Amino acid sequence: MRGSTDLRLVGLGWLLLHAGCLNAAEPLFQNRFFPLSQNTELVCATSQQNFTPTAALADIIRFYEAGHPDLRKHAVAVLTDHKNQDHLDDLADYREDCANNSVGELCVLEKYWDDREAAWRALALFYDTKTVIKHSDDYRYEVRRFNADHLRLFEKAIRKIPAFLRQSISKAKPVDNLEQEIADKPTVMQELIRDAFQEDYKNSIWQDHTHPLTLIPGIGFRSQTVAQVFSGQNLIVFTVKAFDKGKEGGTYRDIGVQYLVDFRLPIVVHEIAHTIDNFHFWNGQDDLYFFYKYHKISNDEDIMKIIAEAKLALWPSKWFEAFEYLGEVNEGRYDGTTQEKLAELVAQYILIPERLQQSAPAAYQWLREDIFRGIEYEGYDRCNVPLTKPLSWWQYATGKMLGQ
Repeated sequence: MRGSTDLRLVGLGWLLLHAGCLNAAEPLFQNRFFPLSQNTELVCATSQQNFTPTAALADIIRFYEAGHPDLRKHAVAVLTDHKNQDHLDDLADYREDCANNSVGELCVLEKYWDDREAAWRALALFYDTKTVIKHSDDYRYEVRRFNADHLRLFEKAIRKIPAFLRQSISKAKPVDNLEQEIADKPTVMQELIRDAFQEDYKNSIWQDHTHPLTLIPGIGFRSQTVAQVFSGQNLIVFTVKAFDKGKEGGTYRDIGVQYLVDFRLPIVVHEIAHTIDNFHFWNGQDDLYFFYKYHKISNDEDIMKIIAEAKLALWPSKWFEAFEYLGEVNEGRYDGTTQEKLAELVAQYILIPERLQQSAPAAYQWLREDIFRGIEYEGYDRCNVPLTKPLSWWQYATGKMLGQ
């Protein structure tokens, strides 16, 4: 890893040596405590339902730490890896405050999150699924941070993605020769690429050049996006204020509904689908070329035809964005760019498979056989509870007056 201290470098080297060590009590990243959910238990839920209880998180942490006396210290170094000096100063203060605390580095992580549950969930998810969730390296005030509510949601989204797909994502490799690769591009394009390349992506790179799937808050590319993944990366950046509009209770004049379940889940699934697109064909060895030169699902010649011919309903992960992207909607169907349409195809396979099988049977069959290895889901159409309700006259009128 490219950290600013020897502790981070040694710590991640230790994790690499012990993640699959036969002599260790239990290897890391077993995907056993956050298993794949193929039914409707997570999609039909509010933010207050169906996440792992805090007490169970403690059991997960104990399971992995048994026989690994230094694991917690090294794992917390991964989950709090920052280069920003303000973060480093905070962490130094936390370690001083926690010097005599019996839980050691877990105390530091609790202070980092300012919440015990969030700290425990972040640590348990890392131990079991190799997912890193942390603050942005950008310390600016306007970058709203994740909290325990977001970690519960991310847990649910992770459980909708098969472990073998997430494992391929974690092999992602950073672009070391970015400047060399863009040297022949026009100056404006070079500036655009540098602007898009997230500084946070340079953190948490492991010594073997792998990079765990990482979720961070940010402000979005040019402050225009709810969530984003750049080509060649497996870092997902969420503009938290905009992202949280998808939570239950949100009201939308544009589509005339109020959400009764947590519709942030489809957004996360859609973004993870972008990382699957980025790394599905990658062999883990060849250099990646930022943005444009390597093989993705969405730029495969044969697959592009399947994507283009798929008829996608504007549902569910584009619902609350509909008012922003009307140019991509034709006769009630989503018809975005190839990369966006591929991510939406994957999301709909997971979230509304019954509908996708009817509207795009060829795409459904391709996803089932070539991407998901025969795994199939039950989606929102199987929910026994209402997902939305129509806005009342008062809600609509008030939203119009307030510009919402």
